[in-house]
Amino acid sequence: MLVLLFLVGFFAFPQEVELHAPWLTVYDSEGRPRWEISLERLYKTGSGWEGEGVEVRLYWEGELQVSLRAERLAADRLGRVWTINGEISGEAGGLALACREAVWSDGLTLTELLLGGTDLRLSAASARWAQGEEVLLTEIVAESRGWEVTLTTAVYWLDSGLLEGEEAVIRGHGYEIRAAKARLSTREGKLELWEARVVPRP
Repeated sequence: MLVLLFLVGFFAFPQEVELHAPWLTVYDSEGRPRWEISLERLYKTGSGWEGEGVEVRLYWEGELQVSLRAERLAADRLGRVWTINGEISGEAGGLALACREAVWSDGLTLTELLLGGTDLRLSAASARWAQGEEVLLTEIVAESRGWEVTLTTAVYWLDSGLLEGEEAVIRGHGYEIRAAKARLSTREGKLELWEARVVPRP
């Protein structure tokens, strides 16, 4: 079920329309919020909508999972696909986040993501959240307690704060370690390795 509280009556008019304090809420089949957008200002354009003063809240099974804040948003006519870019900030799984761009199209894709928490800094080229507890990450570098963990791809679980990937390279404290699999607890700073070997250094 889709509730477009701010679009009623405006599709027929080709001119730009400005509204104040509109919002959009999308519900799942159980009637729980799936995602919602609040805007300080909204404009109708030839291809859809543009908004200013943006806050986006994404839910899974009625629980808030990700929130984003930005200056501007662009959406298609029905509000099903939207993009925010510029200085984006927010939270996910208890961690502060920032990214260059966020796109919603049957799931959320974040570009140039930075996550930060106590004793943790994580960067990823991209992150994909298709609703649920899992976030798929690419080109990850995680830094915690003097260790740097590099992964090509990984999964981050929002509920537990675990980051897990294969073919890991770990550097720190004078060592370089390669492992078939690595699991980092972003909340405890705990690192687990499988099939790990220390790489000789000259």
